[in-house]
Amino acid sequence: MSSGNQVRPYHAKDEARGQEAADAVAAVLKHAAEREQLAHKKPPSKKQPKWMLPLAVNLGVLAVYLLIAPPSWVTVNPVQGPDLARQSDDLKAAMWFQAQQIEAYKVQNGRLPVTLAESGRVTPGLEYVRDGDRFRLIAIVGEAPVIWDSAASNAEFAAIVAEKVGG
Repeated sequence: MSSGNQVRPYHAKDEARGQEAADAVAAVLKHAAEREQLAHKKPPSKKQPKWMLPLAVNLGVLAVYLLIAPPSWVTVNPVQGPDLARQSDDLKAAMWFQAQQIEAYKVQNGRLPVTLAESGRVTPGLEYVRDGDRFRLIAIVGEAPVIWDSAASNAEFAAIVAEKVGG
């Protein structure tokens, strides 16, 4: 083939390759400058809708009314704490029954049970402590401990059980 009949690809242009790259860089720089100018311009401020002011005024008046003269439906009833005296009495009754169960086990087997579960039904929340031939049942109500001691007189526990069973 001669140099005059040299075949070129269909997408080849007559311009030099360096000129194409320079045009592309110039276009990118021009676009970046336009974006920089637009970034420094402040957008026009938007006007508040016409309904916003009456709504804000009405909500403000409602808030002041609720603070100054709250209606009955606004006041909240205080939360009542647990009745610790009743819980204590219930726990003392449960301890009395658990102690009677342990005493029955002692009469049957001639010894105290090693664990509370060994004596039969277990009342949750009770701690069982053996000390030689006597035992203690310990529980906590609120922050105060309630203790059953097998060596001590537990007339208070029996009175509570009698009151609950009797009526």
